[in-house]
Amino acid sequence: MSVYKISFIGAGNVAESLATGLAAAGHRIVSVASRNGISARELAEKTGAGYRHDLTVPDECDLLLICVTDRSVVEVAASVITHPDTVIAHTAGSIPLEALGRTTGAGVFYPLQTFTKAFPPDLRKVPFFIEATDSKAIEVLRNTGESIGAGVWECDSESRKKLHLAAVFTNNFSNFMMTVGEAVAREAGIDPVLLRPLMEETARKALRSGPEAAQTGPAVRHDTGTVKSHIELLSFSPQYQKLYRLVSRMIAGHYRKRKK
Repeated sequence: MSVYKISFIGAGNVAESLATGLAAAGHRIVSVASRNGISARELAEKTGAGYRHDLTVPDECDLLLICVTDRSVVEVAASVITHPDTVIAHTAGSIPLEALGRTTGAGVFYPLQTFTKAFPPDLRKVPFFIEATDSKAIEVLRNTGESIGAGVWECDSESRKKLHLAAVFTNNFSNFMMTVGEAVAREAGIDPVLLRPLMEETARKALRSGPEAAQTGPAVRHDTGTVKSHIELLSFSPQYQKLYRLVSRMIAGHYRKRKK
């Protein structure tokens, strides 16, 4: 395995998981910098790295990972000071490679996963999608991803944007649906914690057979009576009624076409 000296700009959820995972895999974390000095210091201490007060990266660094919000990538990339041989990569799914403003030594290192502070996912199950300006940068990113992840796939910026969109549906939207479910349970005077076993089994079922095959409910059965009853029960929230109608129509239409 190739061992690299790696620095980070950003010390949030993604940086925490990647830095600790890379350190555990044998890479040396050289430095950590962020706007929130406290989180950067904590991550630097946790990984044996140095804390940086600015965007200057040590010369011996092989790879710099920019783990900041999407809207900050361009600004950080334009301000960072690194050795010419250091490969610079951001970790954002929806930001193109060109945002780094470099024609060589630049890339994207996108982990397809959701990250939560203090609850790092098992990186060995995480696929990494990479893109780079040149073969050297691709090699560094591929070796880095293979050292900690489930595998590495090359993916251009346009395809990665669609992949990020797929992740939004899979993670963000499904999570919001569970938030709505909890709100409806509260409206009924029922503790929403009692929905947790259903949440767990829903995820397991989708993983076992695939989400399309796992779909159940009145919309897929074209049970219009139950659908109408549910819409009436949501009279306390016109927004939830609108959401229910839209999703139910989409489910019914999808499975009607699938049967043809």
